[in-house]
Amino acid sequence: MTRSTVNRKPSFPVKNLIKLFILTALPVSLFGATVDQVKSSAQADLEDALARYAALQERIKDEKIPLAKELNDLQSQLREMRREAQRAQRFKDNSTVDLNSLADRVSKRQEQLDYVANLVADFGERFERDISLPEQQLYKNEIDRFKEASSATMADSELGKALRLLDQTFILSTSIGRFQDLIGGQTFVGEAVVSRGEVEEGKFLLLGPTVYFTSNASESAGVALRTGLLPPVISISPSLDEVVRQTVDAGQGPIPVDPTLGSALAIAAQDETIWEHINKGGIWIWPILFFAFLATVTALFKIFEIYSVKMPQPGSLHGILKALNDGDRKKAMELAEAVRGPARAMLVDAVEHSDENKELVEEVMYERMLEVQPKLERLLPFIAVTAATAPLMGLLGTVTGMIKTFKLITIFGTGDAKQLSSGISEALVTTEFGLIVAIPALIMHALLSRRAQGVMANMERMAVAFVNGLAVSRSILTPSDED
Repeated sequence: MTRSTVNRKPSFPVKNLIKLFILTALPVSLFGATVDQVKSSAQADLEDALARYAALQERIKDEKIPLAKELNDLQSQLREMRREAQRAQRFKDNSTVDLNSLADRVSKRQEQLDYVANLVADFGERFERDISLPEQQLYKNEIDRFKEASSATMADSELGKALRLLDQTFILSTSIGRFQDLIGGQTFVGEAVVSRGEVEEGKFLLLGPTVYFTSNASESAGVALRTGLLPPVISISPSLDEVVRQTVDAGQGPIPVDPTLGSALAIAAQDETIWEHINKGGIWIWPILFFAFLATVTALFKIFEIYSVKMPQPGSLHGILKALNDGDRKKAMELAEAVRGPARAMLVDAVEHSDENKELVEEVMYERMLEVQPKLERLLPFIAVTAATAPLMGLLGTVTGMIKTFKLITIFGTGDAKQLSSGISEALVTTEFGLIVAIPALIMHALLSRRAQGVMANMERMAVAFVNGLAVSRSILTPSDED
């Protein structure tokens, strides 16, 4: 098998060459036969394509102008639509701005409405508060109507607020009408408290800020004040009260005018007697007054006692010493007994013991001075105690008055000051009287003490002068005795 494989000749190239020749010869003959057909077919296709191209160009040429016109129209429409869109956007923006501005204006109008409503409400309250009590009787219906309109429950809307404001504005026309009536004077019927404390019906006259009243049941007439539940009537004077009555009844005539607008009459109506003022001080006012009475009596007694002390004449002591130096003890005794005041006893004893030594004479005179000093200074400490105690008792009354005030506040609150006036009056009145008593007592004690010290100083000066004069006379007489 190996042998046949080795000796065998290859046949691949010959066969392949034969096949290649056959295959190449056949297509050449075939290609030569179809080139013309391909060329003619390609020429036909080219001509057809050119024809179609030309037709297409003609078609494009025919359709280009309408399409350009349509494009121009569409572009014009687009530009117009863009302008419309811009206008719409601007209108929208302007509408938004206008709505915001309108909302701001509405908000401001609402604030103005609330402000005006508050002003009207405040004016109505002030109208009721500021008019006089007689006028409240006259305008009672208008005031009740305003309160009803103010307290009306409406829907919490601007329309409800506006309607309520319209219901309240009548108070403005009422006030204007009142002002016009006050200029020329207005009369009406009402009630007032006359001087006897009785409520009587009569006629009121409103003239500016002043209100006059005349009673129908009595001859009471005068100016009506603006205090109390019913206005009290203060009589001016009998003659002027009669003028008021005639003018009010007749509707014309002279009328007295109070430039203080009733303040002077109100102050006059509050005047009280000293006894009424004292009674406001409560229980502690009585110890203060008791000490004041005792201190006053004591001060008067001491004034009489101390200021009635006779002071020796300036030359009295000189005469006594001269008589003693001359050896005339009898004359010196007579001169000593003639001296007035507490110094008399001191000088008499000094003359009696003038022949004794100096120390004894000083003791005798000092003893007499000690006897006089308690008499001059007695009862003065009581005045000093009164001056120190009266303010303390006034302070005690202040404390009790404030305690009473706080108790009233606990019961009645702080709304009504009249309920608290009793405790405050007690606190202030006791302090007032405590100082009224203490200040004069302190001054009197100082004056009387000063006077007593002056008397004692004068006696001490006379004693020193007597002892010194007596010692000089002895020193002069001693050398002559030795001679």
